[in-house]
Amino acid sequence: MQDKHEDRMTVYEIGYLIASSIPEEKINGEVDAIKKIISDAGASIISEEMPHRQNLAYTIRRKTVAGSYEKYDQAYFGWVKFEVGSGSIEAIKKAIEIVPSIIRMLVTTTVRENTFLGKHAPLIATKISEDGKAVLETAVTPQVDAAPASIEEIDKSIDDMVKEA
Repeated sequence: MQDKHEDRMTVYEIGYLIASSIPEEKINGEVDAIKKIISDAGASIISEEMPHRQNLAYTIRRKTVAGSYEKYDQAYFGWVKFEVGSGSIEAIKKAIEIVPSIIRMLVTTTVRENTFLGKHAPLIATKISEDGKAVLETAVTPQVDAAPASIEEIDKSIDDMVKEA
C-alpha cells in the first residue's frame, strides 16, 4: 500500500560544503553535478547560491578510501532550494552524500519565499494607517551610543531579573 503523503510536493533547501582541495575553476562542475542529481529526481529548482570559499568554525576530518584522514579548515559553501515530492528526498540525500567532493551537507524543509534578509537588512516596522490597514515601512536601525555597563550594573540587572515576586 502506497503512503498517501509520499507524493506531496515539499520545498527543501540543501546546504553543502565542497572540499577546499577542489580547484576554484572546477567548482561550477561540482555544482552542476549536485543540481543534476536534484533535477534527475524530478525536482524543480527554485533558487540557489553559488559556493563561495569561507573559513570553517572547526576543522572537519573526513576519512579517505586509503584509511587516512583529510582535514579541512576551509570549504566552499553553497545551497540550492528546490521542490520535490516528499518520497524522493531520501534518494537525493543519499546520492549527494556519496559525491566525493562533498564533505558535509544538510537538507531542511523550508518555504518557497525568500526568507534570507542578510545581516545588513533594514528593520521592517508595521504601522496601522488611519483607515485601519497595516502598512509595512522600512526604517534604519537607530544608532545608540551607550557607555559600557559596569560589572556591578550587570550584576544588579541580573538580580532584578531573577528576583522572585
